[in-house]
This record gives sequence, C-alpha cells and structure tokens, in this order.
Amino acid sequence: MLRKLEDHRPGYPSLAAFLNLDPNFTIMRRFDNLHMRVLLEHQDRLAELEEKLQQCDEQEDIRLNLCSRRQDTNQTRRILLQTVEAELEKYNQSVLRFRGMMSLSVTSKRHQHSVRNWFMGNKPLVRSESRVWLSLGDADADFVSLAPEDPDRGGMEALFDVIVQIFPFLARIITSSKTQTADPNIFIFPRAIIRTVLKFMLAFIIPIGLLLPGLLLYRSTERWIRAVISALFTFGASFVICFTMKTTKYSLFLAVVAYGAVLSEFLAGS
Repeated sequence: MLRKLEDHRPGYPSLAAFLNLDPNFTIMRRFDNLHMRVLLEHQDRLAELEEKLQQCDEQEDIRLNLCSRRQDTNQTRRILLQTVEAELEKYNQSVLRFRGMMSLSVTSKRHQHSVRNWFMGNKPLVRSESRVWLSLGDADADFVSLAPEDPDRGGMEALFDVIVQIFPFLARIITSSKTQTADPNIFIFPRAIIRTVLKFMLAFIIPIGLLLPGLLLYRSTERWIRAVISALFTFGASFVICFTMKTTKYSLFLAVVAYGAVLSEFLAGS
C-alpha cells in the first residue's frame, strides 16, 4: 500500500496523491464559461423548437387535432413534442448541474498558490496538459473546493497562516505532514488542531475586547473621551467580527448591538 506522496509514480499518480493530501488542495476548475455556453446552446435549441411548435399549431387545419391529444393525427407535432421533451431533459439536467457547481465554495488564493508552487516545482504533467494548473492564482481563475465547507474557516484561518509564517517553528510542531510526505516544504495542519488553536486565540481576544475598553472607560474622566472610546471599540469589534468570522448580516448586527450595549453599560456606570 502506498503510504507517502513520494511512493507514487511521477505524473498523474503523484498529482492525484498531492491533491488528496489535504482538503484544501482538493480543487478543480469549474469552467463557468463552458457551462454557460452549453446552457445557451440548449436554450436556443428549445427556443427554436418552441417556434416550430407554435408554427405547427397555427398551420393546423383540423381543429380536433388541437382539442385532443389522443386523436391528434399530426405526426409533425408528435415528433416535435418528443424532441422538446428530450431537449428539456438535457437542459434541466445541465441547469441543475451548473447550479450545484455554483454552490461549491471558491478556493482561497493562498491555497491556489500552494498547489501551483508544488506543481511548478515538480512538473508532473507534460506542458500541453498543464495549462489548467498553470492558471492557478489568476484573477479570472474559477477554481472551487471539492471538500465540504468548514463553518470555522474564515479570517481567523488567515490570521493563523500569518502567525505560522511569522513563527515557522510552530508549523513544524503542529504539522502532520511527516506521515504523508518527506517534502520539508509541505505543511499539513489537521483541522482539529487548527480549531483548537483558533479557540485559544479567541479565548484571549474576546476578554481583551471586553476588559480593555472597560478599564479605559473607568480611568477616563472626560465624558467625550469615554464616548470616543466606546465608539472606537464598537467600530473595531464590528470590523473584527466581519473579517475574521463567517457570519450573516443578521448575526453581525446582533453581535455588534450586544457589544455596544455592554460598552454602554460601562459608559453609564463610569
């Protein structure tokens, strides 16, 4: 049984093994433009069939053929309806498939760059078949993640990446890539560990966000200074929640209102 990335043969075997190392690497192009071209093709075929069916009905001389499906003797209409049914089935399937593709989460640029760096460093495919992977990181690249979306992912994960880059020794301590690859440049962080680290970070950030403005309000004697402190921390909390956590507009509103209410109590009490 192949256990490490290096145990796979160069080429598509090693590329598939690398993409399967971590859920963040399981990315594929969505081909938005091609999907839309196919949908437009099906749509125009249906529009053409609709026009032909309407002309067939308008040119019908026997009224009974329009009033009865069972007694309709117009074979042209029967063939048209069968063609419409088959084309509608293809069109509906294409629309639903593309809708499912559109619901997949777009991969972050840093994960795209990670895959591209490995691809450029190892060059597993011939040049003519590398075009898709060389477009990783481009502004118009439509790459999506095949892994289920993690509700804990968001700006905090980006902050975690920055901390790991600043303190490389942390990456070597918590990485689990040694069991999957011998490449020292590949770091795989289990999601359980990331969640634990983020929880510890939040455990420090949340009390600071509550206690620091309270201390400043307590020490401030001027009323306008206390109002400015309260406003600044409320705006700061709003931006921190917005950019570090995945939240809906409604949840963001409730969180900011609750935080503002707490600061208002500090302000009134002081």
